[in-house]
Amino acid sequence: MRRRVTRRRALAVIAALLGLLAGLLVLPPLAAGQEQRIEVELTEFSITPNSITVTAGEPVTFVVSNTGGAPHNLEFELEAQGLEQLLFDTNLQPGETREATVTFDTPGEWVMYCPVGNHRAQGMEGRLIVQAAGTPTPTTAPAATPTPAVTPTPAATPTAAATPAPAMTPTPAATPTAAPARTPTATPMPQVAPPTGGGTGSGPAELIIAGLLALGLVGVLAGLAARRRVA
Repeated sequence: MRRRVTRRRALAVIAALLGLLAGLLVLPPLAAGQEQRIEVELTEFSITPNSITVTAGEPVTFVVSNTGGAPHNLEFELEAQGLEQLLFDTNLQPGETREATVTFDTPGEWVMYCPVGNHRAQGMEGRLIVQAAGTPTPTTAPAATPTPAVTPTPAATPTAAATPAPAMTPTPAATPTAAPARTPTATPMPQVAPPTGGGTGSGPAELIIAGLLALGLVGVLAGLAARRRVA
């Protein structure tokens, strides 16, 4: 019983391997080159991207969109060898998008531009770099955002040292001036005017006193006389 199960498993494995081998034989051979797909935007008056790199001998599919307000087209030219390749037979109208597949066999730096009117002269131009087969196609890295330069901080202007105030010259103390001693002024004594008249005659006061005495004496004498008469 175990031998039958083992044989069945072996037959199943062999059948699976044969089916896988048959599938590999039916597959078509791998293409030598890989198709490259590139999106392009046309507007007044620029081509985005304005630089494209492809490999010679490999098909390139361009997906072109007209985002401007005028008709545009795309043409490639290798001026050194006189080669030209117009991408579309008719111009793309505003808002239109088309695809076209082209294979560039000649390596070199091609010019791509809009052949409508004077669009190329107004700046609607770029470049297509076709590299030889076997050369690795560089991956277009996004443009690095430039780091804003650090604005140097202006150095602080040194503050001029304050001019020291001139030292104040001490004012000499005023020498006290001794007040001059006051010379005592002699108080003038009142002078008695000498009596008017010549010689040593008595003054008016003496005359008055003498008169009073005389009157008193006369009074006394009169009184005595009166007493005598009464007696």
